Order: sequence, then structure tokens, then C-alpha cells
Amino acid sequence: MKATASPTSTPMPALRPLLSGVIGMALLLPATYFLCTLLARILFGARTLYIAIAPSFLQSPFGILSFHLAQAIIYGPLIAVLLNLFATVKVRLEHEGGRWGVRVHLLKGHWLNMAIVFQSGLLFLILVAYTLIQHWRY
Repeated sequence: MKATASPTSTPMPALRPLLSGVIGMALLLPATYFLCTLLARILFGARTLYIAIAPSFLQSPFGILSFHLAQAIIYGPLIAVLLNLFATVKVRLEHEGGRWGVRVHLLKGHWLNMAIVFQSGLLFLILVAYTLIQHWRY
């Protein structure tokens, strides 16, 4: 007996990677803007844009459950990595011959998602290094 999908649950395989790619690019915008203002401050001495967006927890106190710009800057690339990694990698837990195993398959044809995973990972590592340097500096 062949299982058929209901008309309301039609899968759109091409739309999911594209949608996660677009969402990933949108999640990278705050971190990219912050790093551009940081580079402008370091290279050209332009402090105005950097001071407006710098994630200083001491300058702008916030509640424990409130949304803060620093959260969008640091967690945006991390969420983009996870979102696009789930679109490009398939992980299966299989039981073969009395043993459990994990199989990881990289799906082909999702170059946009892999590019966003790479860029998001680099941005996240740069932001973590920036945070550690600022912590050690002050």
C-alpha cells in the first residue's frame, strides 16, 4: 500500500533551503553592521556610529528578560549557523546489527546555506574574540 500525502501538507523542498538562507542573511545584518562600525572606528577614527551600536552592558542597563541589541549581535550568527546547518545536514540515528550508530549526510545543492554557515561561523568567532578582548581589556 502506497502512502499519499494530504493536499494540505505538500512539501516544498526548494523553498525550505531558500527560506532558511534568506532568514540567515537577515540574522547576519546586526553583527555585520557592528563589525563595519568597529572597523570604521579602528581604521578611520569614526566613533559616532560605533558608540551608537556598541554592545556595552554597563552603558545601557536592561532587564533580565528584555531584548537587548547585544543579544541580536552575538546570537544572530549563532542562530543563522544552526538554522542553515539543519537545512544542509541530515543526521540519522540507526540501529544495525544490535549496535546504534549515527549517520551524517551532507545534502548537495545547498551552496547558499553552506556559505551562510561559513560566514556566520566566522562572524561568531570574531565576535567571541572581540568580547574576550574587551573583557580582558577592562
